[in-house]
Amino acid sequence: MPRLLFLTQSGETLPSVRFRVLPFVQLAREAGVDADWMRYPKTALARAAFFARLPKTEIIVLQKKLVSRVELALLRSKAGKLFFDFDDALWASHPNQGACGGESDAGELARLLRVCAGVDGVIAGNAFLAAKVREVSQRVDQISTPLDTQKYVPGVAEHSGRPVVGWMGTSCNLFFLPEVFQALEPVGHKFLLSVISDADYSIPKALSGSSERWDSEREVAQLQAMDIGLMPLTDDEYTRGKCGFKLLQYMACGVVPVASDVGFNREIVTHGVDGFLAATPDDFLEYVDRLASDQDLRLEMSARARETVVSKFGLSAAALRLWDILGLSTSS
Repeated sequence: MPRLLFLTQSGETLPSVRFRVLPFVQLAREAGVDADWMRYPKTALARAAFFARLPKTEIIVLQKKLVSRVELALLRSKAGKLFFDFDDALWASHPNQGACGGESDAGELARLLRVCAGVDGVIAGNAFLAAKVREVSQRVDQISTPLDTQKYVPGVAEHSGRPVVGWMGTSCNLFFLPEVFQALEPVGHKFLLSVISDADYSIPKALSGSSERWDSEREVAQLQAMDIGLMPLTDDEYTRGKCGFKLLQYMACGVVPVASDVGFNREIVTHGVDGFLAATPDDFLEYVDRLASDQDLRLEMSARARETVVSKFGLSAAALRLWDILGLSTSS
């Protein structure tokens, strides 16, 4: 009988799979555990074949997939213990979706609560998510999305010339940028702007810089080229469910973050110590200006940002926490 199996709603390029599944599978294997992961099929026909060949498994972790009652029962019949893991507000729409963006969908929330009520335990990415399901679940634990701080490291080359103010994210989140970029125009001569995404992006004419496509092979180098990292967000159900992973990537690579004062961002960044929390576009202007104008301040906060991620959000400690939650014994 396999001991640990993760079932994901998407493939390995999805951030939640890349950082909340694949590293744990690898570490479990290194610790002598028979561990694997599979993508949950999309169609009913494929799911029928999937359940027919799904082996009995000591521990199954269902990640972010809101399954039907019948499928949940089938999973329970295959699992010694069944857990549900999520790191997003699965019931809320993205803020870029017009007037209803960021708000709660009662039907999706009901599906989430039903799944959480039917498993042995829930693993939530932050306290806001955990609070949403605590009343219906037998056990709710919190594990922040961890980062491999041996891979995500500061660059060795010193940056010369104007500092680089960067943003990295998926194309749907480009929605958050225009208001902040407009606010930064008065100090645009002090920095170069870099936008890294999965879609082409035109840098505003009032700012200098460039955009390039995100590349999984070059992701760390793309981060290392930045000095200051932006993470603007709206404040709504959707963003309160986010787990601040972009901040962790910035900070591990020594990039000083300027992030919206929203949700889990507040639990990552200590304002004025390892980054800045901004409540308004004018705050983004103030803090970016301060960092762009003061190299010594950037270097001090860069070192502290790195220390924060290593001490609080490292992968090894998260794995030990997960093994404890799952009741998984390892050989190391």
